[in-house]
Amino acid sequence: MKPSATERLRNLKKAFINQLPEQIKKIRDALEAHDVTAIEKLEDLHRQIHTLKGTAASFGLKNLSVEADKGEQLVKTALKDTFSPSDQWPRQMQEHLAIIEREISCISTDEPECVENLSLALAPTKALLDREAIVYLCEDDPIQCSNLATQIGCFGFKVKSFVDLEKFRKAACAEPPDAIVMDMVHHDLETGGADVIRHIMEGRKEAIPVVFISAYSHLAARIAAVRAGASAYFVKPANPSILCSTLHDLTTREEPEPNRIMIVDDDPYLSEMYSSILREAGMETRTLNDPMQALSLLSEFKPDLILMDMYMSGCNGMELAKAIRQMETYISIPIVFLSSETDVDLHFDARKMGGDEFLVKPIKPHHLISAVSVRAERMKLLRSYMVKDSMTGLYNHSTIKEYLAIHAEQAKKNDENICFAMIDIDHFKKVNDTYGHPVGDQVLITLARMLKQRLRKTDIIGRYGGEEFAVILPGCPIHEAESILDQLRKNFASICFTVGQKIFSSTFSCGVASLSSYPEIEQLCNAADEALYSAKHCGRDRIATAPSQR
Repeated sequence: MKPSATERLRNLKKAFINQLPEQIKKIRDALEAHDVTAIEKLEDLHRQIHTLKGTAASFGLKNLSVEADKGEQLVKTALKDTFSPSDQWPRQMQEHLAIIEREISCISTDEPECVENLSLALAPTKALLDREAIVYLCEDDPIQCSNLATQIGCFGFKVKSFVDLEKFRKAACAEPPDAIVMDMVHHDLETGGADVIRHIMEGRKEAIPVVFISAYSHLAARIAAVRAGASAYFVKPANPSILCSTLHDLTTREEPEPNRIMIVDDDPYLSEMYSSILREAGMETRTLNDPMQALSLLSEFKPDLILMDMYMSGCNGMELAKAIRQMETYISIPIVFLSSETDVDLHFDARKMGGDEFLVKPIKPHHLISAVSVRAERMKLLRSYMVKDSMTGLYNHSTIKEYLAIHAEQAKKNDENICFAMIDIDHFKKVNDTYGHPVGDQVLITLARMLKQRLRKTDIIGRYGGEEFAVILPGCPIHEAESILDQLRKNFASICFTVGQKIFSSTFSCGVASLSSYPEIEQLCNAADEALYSAKHCGRDRIATAPSQR
């Protein structure tokens, strides 16, 4: 059984206490060096005592931290008068080190816990559904009920339809679905749907997500829906794409991508402490004790935020931050300094050198988590704007090509296959010319939503440009990719778009190629594109596969 975060921190604290005599010996050796008054020796001595102060405070050893702070002030005094330090200074430092050593001798690893327990009250992560979400649809018009059930089913939901309120009520009470789509008006009762939903929800520990559809848009109907526990409210005719996107959000319990935090601190005890705290909060961390190795970890790990100590051997935090900011790739990555330095002027200097925030040690776990998560989430949002298409939310052209290269390389190393598909909406210019560009945009968005909701979690989807989309299907044989995409083609053709009194549908053509037949990226892309052209040439609304070359 893996130790809890609190147990890990307790063990770290004991390890830190046990190594304190050796740490003090290094400080004493530095002090007794014959050229201790040289600027670089004084700076190294300052860094060591500063680290001791901050780590002791972080592990709750307040008395030791106070004495280390007094020692740091003595070193700072010498640094201000580097070339002619007082003759008394070395003796004063020796005497103060003796005080620090006495304080260390009084510390017991069995003393009452000083590290704050990590009862972080994290929100429980809900498991992903391992099946199609079940949706109950209740609509008293049989024709509308059948039509809407077909539309919802095209987006990957398992739909059970009801036209009778009592049958619906009994079914929902006996076997609750994952979500309900309920018509508000039943047999001239304006709130008949809301009344039965309230009855179903009575006494339930966990509410069923409910989406109301209604012919009425007035406030009284909406309030009735809210009182019945509505998650959403749509006025007829409901846009099937937006309705199903709402159902997807209500029934898909996906765990968000964890924030990726890179911790740079030459003290292994502190870096591991911060890492334990942030991992307990659901973040992914990598620690680095040698700041001179920062660039390789930045490139490999691609963090959302850098948590950095101020004083380190090799280079200090401000120097490292400025060096990182000189590279265009990392100019916007958040850098948060964490140090026991209390000089406000130095805090200001650190921000000028590229830092976004300066946190003072010791810091409470929930303060650290809050400061890091807010800035990391903002970075993820900014990054998404750079790699995703603003209209559809899918990856943009350059990003999907990058992912294709990455997955192709991985597939070759693991002796696996991937398929690459190109999708193009048929007669899209005619849709724009006939119904207007806003309606054309809705067609694009609907297909994008359907691809995201119906394809596998491992598949990667992008908007290639205009009305073209691209899909990477890792670990997928060509015949399976063809089957998956053909089912999507049929579903998309069943979606109805309403413009005033007019209703129309749209179709797409698709070309798919396999890496096993086209091992080079350009070959693979060209093969999928040629297969798409073949599908268009043969009449559209079909899937074409590139011929095998092996």
